[in-house]
Amino acid sequence: MKDNEALTKYIGALVDEISALNIQNVVISPGSRSTPISMLVKEHPKLKSYIAVDERGAAFFALGIAKSTRQPTVLICTSGTAASNYLPAISEARESRIPLIVLTADRPHELRDIGAPQAMNQIGLYGSFVKNFIELALPEASEAMYQYARSSINRLYRSCVTAPMGPVHMNVPLREPLVPNFAIEDLFSAGKRKNSAHTILTETLATISKETRNEIIELFQLKRKGLLVCGPYVSDEALKSIIALGSLLDYPVLCDPLSNGRTINNDDSNVIDTYDTFLRFDEIVDSLESEIIVRFGAMPVSKTFNQYIQKQKDCELIVIDEGDLWRDPTLKATQMISCDDIEFCHAIIDAFQEKTSLELDWLNKWKTINEKTKYGLQQAEQFEEFFEGKIVQVLAKNLTEESTLFVSNSMPIRDVDTFLHNQSKKLKIACNRGVNGIDGTIATALGMAAAGESVTLLIGDLSFYHDLNSLVLSKLHHLPLRVILVNNDGGGIFSFLPQSKEEKHFEALFGTPLGLEFEHATALFGGAHTKVHNWFELEDVLSKKNDGLHVIEIQTNRKQNYDLHQKVWSIVKSEYEK
Repeated sequence: MKDNEALTKYIGALVDEISALNIQNVVISPGSRSTPISMLVKEHPKLKSYIAVDERGAAFFALGIAKSTRQPTVLICTSGTAASNYLPAISEARESRIPLIVLTADRPHELRDIGAPQAMNQIGLYGSFVKNFIELALPEASEAMYQYARSSINRLYRSCVTAPMGPVHMNVPLREPLVPNFAIEDLFSAGKRKNSAHTILTETLATISKETRNEIIELFQLKRKGLLVCGPYVSDEALKSIIALGSLLDYPVLCDPLSNGRTINNDDSNVIDTYDTFLRFDEIVDSLESEIIVRFGAMPVSKTFNQYIQKQKDCELIVIDEGDLWRDPTLKATQMISCDDIEFCHAIIDAFQEKTSLELDWLNKWKTINEKTKYGLQQAEQFEEFFEGKIVQVLAKNLTEESTLFVSNSMPIRDVDTFLHNQSKKLKIACNRGVNGIDGTIATALGMAAAGESVTLLIGDLSFYHDLNSLVLSKLHHLPLRVILVNNDGGGIFSFLPQSKEEKHFEALFGTPLGLEFEHATALFGGAHTKVHNWFELEDVLSKKNDGLHVIEIQTNRKQNYDLHQKVWSIVKSEYEK
């Protein structure tokens, strides 16, 4: 037998089957124990690989690629703590239903639990955060074992892409020597069958039963004060179906910014985009008591919408979800329907008979309040001082068609929810809202850029610092990224929370000022840095083409930003009271 033939053909079969499944993107965190997997990935003619040294950033980078392509991305790392650094991104992938296939190299069984270096328990390392886990057998030289390697990756792929999509994990124990033998002919042919991809996924979507459909139609005919809600992660196709259903029912359609319902170039007047603002006023909430609410996608960003749900007394809350998970943090759902969004809407639209009664007063009330609120919020465009809400308005006007605006958590996503309104320009809005974390934001945005999107990242200074290492991905892989860095020297969101009223420990525990000069960090990674001092300078720099890494820093004041938010909400309230 040729040197290292078993290892080479066995891992070669595994790698080749990844390609046969039409997976194209692989992110590699360099390390010794994963040598044969990484080398054979680089050798394979159909796989595109990226090197990412920092495992935490690598995992979020892979998440960004998968978020953009909606196809599985493979992650590879060595044994030990390297694998544990993938957990934050894996937990985000699980909650936001992003397909990742994680391959962790490991020590062989005889080196476990005896104090061997870089060895720890990797069995079930990611627990319930992955949909499926397989520990691969050690390499053996036999056709049956080569087919086993191929079959195993197929099993994981099937689990990864079956609704709801999510991450899966394969642990790969390997003995030394680890370097594959590239002199072997047909490196990737071992165990290959005529139809190399064994996984066959049916194309049928989860459908609604006739009985349930008729029950829902009866509810729609009976309860005319209804709402449709598009949360994050609704597909563009589903979004159009939901909006069409809203038009049929004369229901307002509340679109979370991450549903992209405000930025798909549609002119549907049923779309409500300022509810996060007007639902903070009790008198408005009291006048908008719903009889039925149907929610698609994850729970919206808006806290005031969540509170609105809690105040509804005799309201049917129906959640449409293609998976078997229970996504209802309000605990108010009266029905959970496991059905594809598009299938649900089409089933109702196709079977719905002529309306027996119209409740246009209900729809018009929402539309009127929405327009008054929008007018009030637009007054922020007149502010001369730097206001974080106005930054969103300026970006919406200046980003080009088909751009992607990736938004950090904490204040940026909340300002997007408040100040991004319906528009004819098609933009894609994205964010890591699965577990609402601030880590990995830069890496995820760069992953979307690697997938071919034109990305602008809106991020605060703490989130930027938290993922600073990931800027190197732009340098290594020549990825353009424009960063709008809102530097208020701390955690601005906490100024809006009850903690801010306790002054003794607030600044140390929640304000957390860092006092960093970010132009030095940007230069370290070969990027350009521009600090703008007024709105004209911001619009001017946004008008220029972005070819590499460009950090545009805007310094704001946390106290002033809080006061300006309060001013805007007062303007909105006065508009409603006119």
